[in-house]
Amino acid sequence: MNLKQRFIYKASIGFSLGILIVIVIEALIGYFSTGDINTYAQEMQGVSGGRPFWAMMVELLTGGLLGAVGNGGAVVYEIEEWGILKATTIHLGATMLTYILVGLFNGWLTLEINLVNIIQVSVQIMVYIIIWSIEYALYKREIANLNQDIKSFKMRKSGAE
Repeated sequence: MNLKQRFIYKASIGFSLGILIVIVIEALIGYFSTGDINTYAQEMQGVSGGRPFWAMMVELLTGGLLGAVGNGGAVVYEIEEWGILKATTIHLGATMLTYILVGLFNGWLTLEINLVNIIQVSVQIMVYIIIWSIEYALYKREIANLNQDIKSFKMRKSGAE
């Protein structure tokens, strides 16, 4: 699979996960604000063509876009000529730019510099750092296992000769 195909594959998975995350977040917000998990869905139900329905669709699609950029954009880590710093900088930049644009579009963020915006962007960066750290640890362990397998193979090979 070439880089473009891997991007499309990962972006498709990310799009689906992004939609799922929006649904979970909205259900949690509804539950913690009113005690009813269906609050958001009830608010968004409207007559055919009504604004609430389209508002929900826009949130789901833009959530999918966030997931597609985040997961699909991770292919930058597969570009061998780039170091981890360059790949991380580009991926974080693309992810945060997308989040800010989607946040402004959906009304999650405003153009003002205020505490709510700072907290929301900070939470996004913290989540990014947590996910990045987990992925880094997993890859580091996988590389250590591969190196151990290579050592074992070389020892078996040299012992057989």
